[in-house]
Amino acid sequence: MKNAEEFLAELAMKSGADLGIEPSPRSAIEKAEFLPLSSEDKSTAELAKKIEAKAVALLAMREHGSKELKQKLLAKFPETSELLADYAEQPGLVNLLVTDVLTLCQENNWQSDERYVEQAVRNYVDKGHGPQKIRQKLQQACYNNDLISAALDWDESDWAELAQQALEKKYGSCKKPTEQKEQARRMRFLQSRGFAQSTIWKAFR
Repeated sequence: MKNAEEFLAELAMKSGADLGIEPSPRSAIEKAEFLPLSSEDKSTAELAKKIEAKAVALLAMREHGSKELKQKLLAKFPETSELLADYAEQPGLVNLLVTDVLTLCQENNWQSDERYVEQAVRNYVDKGHGPQKIRQKLQQACYNNDLISAALDWDESDWAELAQQALEKKYGSCKKPTEQKEQARRMRFLQSRGFAQSTIWKAFR
């Protein structure tokens, strides 16, 4: 993935047409770039570029899910009454600009939920997390539940093997404890990691 400097250099050099993006009357960024500008429009275009630059910087650091990226941008650029007054705009300005920036990043393959989900699942599995916890984490970062479900569509035996590895790493063994209290403690551990009850029973040897 390109770094922030390369992204910003491209954005400074290329127009929307150069990037292969069709002008749309609904796009606040494209409206600001391609139509004659009043003083208010010019300010809106400057705000759009600031949001764009922040998105590029975040993506240069690591992959982000679309929901996660949008939430970070909205938090970075809160739509206050003062901001709307400065740009002589109606409520909804920042959300529209952020949505346009997200679309721009996706069309240029700077942001990809497919890449994010693939990488995130690998990272969570390496940490010994089960499918329930991984799904919860991914749903906080992405909108596409079908994509998440496909990425977690593993055989039950594979999840059981991962649960065994988590037990061995935590307790040194995945053998079923003889004491009921200890067995319950280890089962709660696997539950906290996001493994289903059926998988937990299969994890004990």
